[in-house]
Amino acid sequence: MSFAAYLQHYFTPSGLLFMILVTAFIMLVIHIVTYLLTRATGTDYGLLVEKYYELIISITSMLFFIGMFFLVEHRYFNVSDEVYEIWEKYNDFILLFALCISIFFINFVDTFLIRLRLLIRSEKATLRMMAMIYMLLIFAYIKFIYKNDNYDSIIVYFIIMVVGRFIYFDASFIDFIKAMKNLFLETPLLLLGLATTAIVAWYGFTTEYLLKSNGVVLSLWIAHIFIVAEIAILHRALRKFIYKGGTYGINK
Repeated sequence: MSFAAYLQHYFTPSGLLFMILVTAFIMLVIHIVTYLLTRATGTDYGLLVEKYYELIISITSMLFFIGMFFLVEHRYFNVSDEVYEIWEKYNDFILLFALCISIFFINFVDTFLIRLRLLIRSEKATLRMMAMIYMLLIFAYIKFIYKNDNYDSIIVYFIIMVVGRFIYFDASFIDFIKAMKNLFLETPLLLLGLATTAIVAWYGFTTEYLLKSNGVVLSLWIAHIFIVAEIAILHRALRKFIYKGGTYGINK
């Protein structure tokens, strides 16, 4: 399928409209669930919402990074053989560079496009770490349930990053325990993120709006673009109508 045909498929009015409606419904349910969690735990609604946003933004960035890897690795781009020779020779360094770009992209989005003011740096670090764990779970699903080995060569990068996040030269056992505790406390957010992906993937692949020929990860990235767009719109609305004195006013 040509690039023009891909665009025509994804911008079909009926498919586009229903995908927008489905992702909007998902976001509505997520906010209701988030509100119920804050009522049960006594935490701040705005903070929990921003944590969910940060997780989804991080996941979307990583899905893009891995989706692009899939397209290049399996030669979906119509470029010269010389370009692929460079890729074969320097792909490790190119992947590391692309990963750094994805990290900068996350910072750009949650600083300028979807401004998250309530999260502190350590909370963002924990959620970005959780996004890596999320990707490992997606890889496990693709490999062992979906029975696809296309992403084996990149899984090692995420394993190294996850292990390296906990084991570094100046880390103490207390640091390790603290990091594990922070991740455990954010488990409900991981479940919300996985549920978001599961529902939108089920709808997209069932209706064939999401194309399996793109690769699972790239199709999931396309689905998450809709979710991030919904987040951007909803976040602006919440900031305008609900924010009070720098935080959400629901629990006030």
